[in-house]
Formats: sequence, C-alpha cells, structure tokens
Amino acid sequence: MRRAKVTAEQIEDSLTRWSKALSSPSVEPEQVPDGWFTVAQLADQIDRSVCNTSERVRKMVAAGKAEKKMFRIQLDERVRPVPHYRLK
Repeated sequence: MRRAKVTAEQIEDSLTRWSKALSSPSVEPEQVPDGWFTVAQLADQIDRSVCNTSERVRKMVAAGKAEKKMFRIQLDERVRPVPHYRLK
C-alpha cells in the first residue's frame, strides 16, 4: 500500500492546528473550597518564609495534623496543580 505524498502546505496546516489546540486551555481551574491554603498563603499569614512554612506544614501532614490536596489553579497564563493544605 502506497502512502499519499504530504505537501508542505498540509504539514503547515497540521502544525498550525496542533499549535492552536495545544495553546488553548485544556484544563479549567478548580474552585478551592474554604479552609484550604497554599504554603505561600500560610507563610504570609504567619510572617515566615515559604521555605520555613513548607517544612512545618510537611511535618504536620506527616504527623496527621493536617492534610494535603492538589487543586488546579490559575497561575499567570496557565492552570497548574498546586498543593493546598488544611488542618484536620
């Protein structure tokens, strides 16, 4: 079976369609429920660095005092999964 020859125009058209499809948002941001916060939000609240707060929160999660859940949120031009935390 012979393959049909693909022209440069067909390749360009295909690449253009791929470009549009990949640049459009494929994932919608989620609504974060009340009580869930990012490490950056918690660090601002307690006036500590993000690094220090992250370590404290990680230890609380390991001890079972807090829980972690990923939510897709809008960051700049993209929707990204970001860990959020809440107290148990």
